[in-house]
Amino acid sequence: MKKRTVFANLLAPLLFSVFLLSACNPYERPLTVGAAPWPSFEFLFLAEQLGYLPETQYSLFELPSSTSVIQAFQTGKLDVAFLSLDEVLTLVALGINLKIVTVIDQSVGGDALLVKPEIKTLQDLKWRSIGYENKAAGALLLDETFTLSGLNNQTIQLVEVKQSEAKDVYMQGNIDGLIVREPEKQQLLALGARELLNSSVLQQRITHLIVVRDDIFVSKEQQITHLLKQYYQAYHYYLSNEKDAITTMAVRLQVYPYLLEASFKGTFFIKPKDALMRLSGSPSNIELQANQLSQFMTEKNMLGKIPNNFKSIITTRILERVIYE
Repeated sequence: MKKRTVFANLLAPLLFSVFLLSACNPYERPLTVGAAPWPSFEFLFLAEQLGYLPETQYSLFELPSSTSVIQAFQTGKLDVAFLSLDEVLTLVALGINLKIVTVIDQSVGGDALLVKPEIKTLQDLKWRSIGYENKAAGALLLDETFTLSGLNNQTIQLVEVKQSEAKDVYMQGNIDGLIVREPEKQQLLALGARELLNSSVLQQRITHLIVVRDDIFVSKEQQITHLLKQYYQAYHYYLSNEKDAITTMAVRLQVYPYLLEASFKGTFFIKPKDALMRLSGSPSNIELQANQLSQFMTEKNMLGKIPNNFKSIITTRILERVIYE
């Protein structure tokens, strides 16, 4: 009994010290950040590989498709998501409270209609099939295809194909055309596909953003600010060390460096000060875009009930801290 008492007397102060340390340094769950494959999103993972984002503070997830990112964000598994504007509008229509914190880029050819080598013109698609994902980017390109060719959904067979399945579908040869985005676009071109149309011709640009859950925006502002700073720092590293950055990113993605390098040509990266301008004003550039796009998506039965005023989902606070602090 005496030995146990002595041991207990020695252990008690140790346990009390551990309790005090735990109280002073409570465990904080890492910020969960997710994105699907897209060239400008890759700077997030480059930042991690360069050691800019400590694992204790950030957990990064590359998901197979933007649909997976939407679902993870909707269910609270992601705090921060990299998405296109139409995907953000889909979340808003589902009643998810979020904030747009920056504008990353615009697609200027990164989304495209690719076809089998023997198809030379849009008119050659008559009575043939096109595979596409039923999202605004695909719908915008499909609309442009119909406008330029005079074809319609009565003269072209439309098939639902997810981006992550595009390469396999093309290699099977059962579909004549596919609407895809980078980096899948470069992979299909390397396999012999022909490009007939891309997003550079669209009046309504496909825009990519970073969004944060409302509750996280309030409680993790410092951490989100640091995330954006390091994301832009990785972009600057890419500008200064392009060959090394491309190689690092290509190894992670398991693609040839020259294909990844080509995929960046289809994007127009928006620098922080320009992004701030797009989020500022009343109405802001992004508000105007959101209004136009939501109208288009509603007409195509891609959106449910959605607010007319998008000002409440936009914040410049994080970006101002990134630029000026």
